[in-house]
Amino acid sequence: MKFKQKEEYNKLGYTIIKDFLPSNTYEKLLEFYNNASFKEVSIVREERYNLWQYTDDKNFPSTDEIYTNNFYSSFDVVDSDLYRKIFNENIKPLFEELLNEFLIFRHQATKIKNNGKDHMRCHYDDYMGTDGYILYLTKELWKYDWGGQLQIYSSDRIETVLPEPNKLILINHMKKTPHWVTPVNVWAKEDRNNIIGFCVKKGKELPDTWTGDRNDYAVY
Repeated sequence: MKFKQKEEYNKLGYTIIKDFLPSNTYEKLLEFYNNASFKEVSIVREERYNLWQYTDDKNFPSTDEIYTNNFYSSFDVVDSDLYRKIFNENIKPLFEELLNEFLIFRHQATKIKNNGKDHMRCHYDDYMGTDGYILYLTKELWKYDWGGQLQIYSSDRIETVLPEPNKLILINHMKKTPHWVTPVNVWAKEDRNNIIGFCVKKGKELPDTWTGDRNDYAVY
């Protein structure tokens, strides 16, 4: 990992790596992902914004609002031998270098369809893990007005990240950077496809969100 990326990670709370995987590895993973089965996940948490009122940010959703998200998820992708190998050889070493720790991860393959409905409201992910990643698995060169943008508020500005093919984002959740995902518009040529992960130090108590009754994620 380059020094600039480490500096961004520690200062801004995230860093972006373009063209991350070797092209043949990426194409193989993309094909596998696109042939996998996904199920719809709809989450409503009426009290969630009460948990996040440890900030003076007046633009963060208030306690009388309801946290929601809607997306599609696949256990088969992240539990596959293919993805385990790709993760262990390419993503895990980055975190171990960055954090100098032995880590365990919670992985989830998610899809926000081009239906104008799927979304993820503004939130923090510090309750999911100390650090995390997003690996985009799109085929098309993403256009500005397709939607599906990750928006991150950091250092008094909003960073807009397009879900471009083979882009990896590493996120420091302890920086408590608010972020959200906009709906994908119906004219987009494909869905917003990605794999996300969260990590904690090995030996630490796992977050409640890793041990619930949902069966669409894998821990390793």
